[in-house]
Amino acid sequence: MRVVAFGGGTGLPVLLRGLRGRVGDLVAVVTVADDGGSSGRLRQELGVAPPGDVRNCLIALAGRRQLAEVFDYRFEGEGGELSHHSVGNIIIAALADMAGGFAEGVEQAARFLRVKGRVFPAAEESLTLVARYADGAVVRGESAVSAMHQREGRISRISVEPEGVPAPPQMTKAVQEADVVVLGSGSLYTSTIPSLLGVGTREALARFAGPVVYVANVMTQPGETTGFTVSDHLRVIAEHVGAVVTDVLVHSGGLSKDLIDRYAAQGAAPVVVDREEIEASGVRVREADLISHGDTNRGVRHDAQRLAEEVREVALVRL
Repeated sequence: MRVVAFGGGTGLPVLLRGLRGRVGDLVAVVTVADDGGSSGRLRQELGVAPPGDVRNCLIALAGRRQLAEVFDYRFEGEGGELSHHSVGNIIIAALADMAGGFAEGVEQAARFLRVKGRVFPAAEESLTLVARYADGAVVRGESAVSAMHQREGRISRISVEPEGVPAPPQMTKAVQEADVVVLGSGSLYTSTIPSLLGVGTREALARFAGPVVYVANVMTQPGETTGFTVSDHLRVIAEHVGAVVTDVLVHSGGLSKDLIDRYAAQGAAPVVVDREEIEASGVRVREADLISHGDTNRGVRHDAQRLAEEVREVALVRL
């Protein structure tokens, strides 16, 4: 089975960890719009595309686990030039400089880590997110958009600057040859959609004849998706890249009162599965217990193995 998965943040690496031993060919397409933390500093100081989301996906797929731990190591301390930098981010930035391009640097890092699969940036250079709100306000930069969690107005559109940056041609070829495409869970406007905005991606998905599976978020996100149902998430994806989603995976198990109360204190709530609205849009709903029931201190997280198995089942039904 050949799988192409889009996304970023924490959602895509979870999916990749589950899929890496279950499919024959696995491709990750990762957002390059981050402008905060270590990635943002490297982007500003060196002009390199932000490596953090890519690094997390490389680590998820790494065959050399000890080296993956080194990539994941982050310098602590305050005030030093390396403070809070990830070793992997610095290595990827160095490889990109040596190889003459970010995608080439990522490919070199993948070889070092003996990655099972391939990892591509969503575009051939850094992208800056531009969020336009329903009241006319415009906010630039992923970190600035994420910081607007107390804003009442809704985002009406996400675009990127500069315009016209192409997606890597290897990615569009991988979509063409895939058996299933997956849109990972995570921040809708700052992870999932930005991974789809490289020029050529929309067209590649429109031509793709197989299933396109969206892994629905379990909880809403303050400032981005407050009050959103699953069909609202699907509507926003369709507005940005077309009605490409054929199937949606949703969590059907319950959530503890403690978890719900903790999220409510932050302005978040469980995403309502409005099945009739979803099916009216032509999207099939597949429900399963998809979350990890281990360390709930980390909040609601998808279970990598369960998620991967459900993705495989959707693909096998359609093959």
